[in-house]
Amino acid sequence: MKKLLNKILKFFKKLFKVLYKIIDVIIITPLSKLAYFISDHIGKNVTFDKVLNNNNTLLYISLACAFIAFIVVNRKVINLTETEAIVLSNQTVNVEYNEEAYVVEGVPDVADIVLMGRKSDLYLAEQLKDHKLTLDLTELGVGTHKVNIKYNNPINTLEPKIDPSRITIVIYPKVSESRTLTTDILNTDKLNSTLVISSVELDRDEVIIKSYKEKLEKVASVKAIVDVNALNASSAGTYTLENVKLVAYDESGTEIKDIEIVPETVTATVTITSPSKVVPINVVPVGEVASGSAIASITPNVKSVTLYGEESVLESISEIKVEVDVSGLSADKTYQETIVKPNGIRSMSSTNVTIKVTMEKETSKEFKDIPITFENLDTSKYQALASNEQSTKVDVVVKGVASLLNQLEPADINAYVDLSNLEEGTVRVPVMVTGSDVRLNYTSRTTMIEVVIVKK
Repeated sequence: MKKLLNKILKFFKKLFKVLYKIIDVIIITPLSKLAYFISDHIGKNVTFDKVLNNNNTLLYISLACAFIAFIVVNRKVINLTETEAIVLSNQTVNVEYNEEAYVVEGVPDVADIVLMGRKSDLYLAEQLKDHKLTLDLTELGVGTHKVNIKYNNPINTLEPKIDPSRITIVIYPKVSESRTLTTDILNTDKLNSTLVISSVELDRDEVIIKSYKEKLEKVASVKAIVDVNALNASSAGTYTLENVKLVAYDESGTEIKDIEIVPETVTATVTITSPSKVVPINVVPVGEVASGSAIASITPNVKSVTLYGEESVLESISEIKVEVDVSGLSADKTYQETIVKPNGIRSMSSTNVTIKVTMEKETSKEFKDIPITFENLDTSKYQALASNEQSTKVDVVVKGVASLLNQLEPADINAYVDLSNLEEGTVRVPVMVTGSDVRLNYTSRTTMIEVVIVKK
């Protein structure tokens, strides 16, 4: 290590001596003559004269100038002789071929250009922005080919390398087919919750798709992509959306790229409506109240709600049920419940309800000979018969407050047996009883009956 340092020091000593001699002849001596000339013409300056004639001062100036010159020359040499490289990433590859007759597979969209050369040339290359990659296929026909990507190289002093430089491409004959156009609506959740898209009409029903035969066989559907965000719809009405993008999909719903679709876009007319329906709230008590107590009244502060959604969904909804747990209840109580939004409903006028339940002393009343009905039987295959006359009617005990019992009629009570999933034969099934007033409790004195199921 010491030998290496000594060699370096000797090299710099020799370099400084050479530079000192050069600077002494070129810079120091002319400057000294200039100083003496100025001194002779302006008048003698004793202090300046002494400093300038001092050997040590001249030595320091010479060394400083030599060091500065060394640094400048050294950096200059590096800038002029050092070779560097830059990478121009993701440069577009321009393909030249007969687009009406052929389809080309295997061409990369972009490639990288590596340029090597002097810094000054590389800097100029970066500033020019005139870099073009070309794949000329005009002389090639159907089949598999290996071709080179060409680079225009605007600065011929630089050495270029293309990645990839040589690629394998396949040229197919282009064919076309007619396909029915459908619609796909995006971002429907961004539409105002009280609005729905009732219809979308396109300015054409069919489009032409072009590519090679094997690729066209993969196309399962072509859809116009209607984006709700592009409508800027704030109220019901008719909106026109131009330049709607068309996309081809395979059977799994994956987009197939590089399919030519003619035309590329369509115009869509979107009709937005605000269908609604007012339905009542039906409060259903769940559980058994305390013994000796009965529900006298159930009063919600919201009697009905307005629902917004598709018309087909609204038609299937006749009421909104809200359950309250009255297990062990013996005194008046107020409930705060959430109204659950039905499936398919976009918005409701109310989402919460306050329910007041009042309690009174329980009494009972018996209703005789309530007819039993058979429910949920597959009537396309079977019919059901009671095994005896006692299995056609039941006596029902109804418990509740006297004021409600006095208003109840036998027609308000429904006794039935559930025959779902049952087949031919004699079966014993439990008797179930419901009533029009959910504040009352219904019990059949006959718990089980025999039913005969026969094939039609």
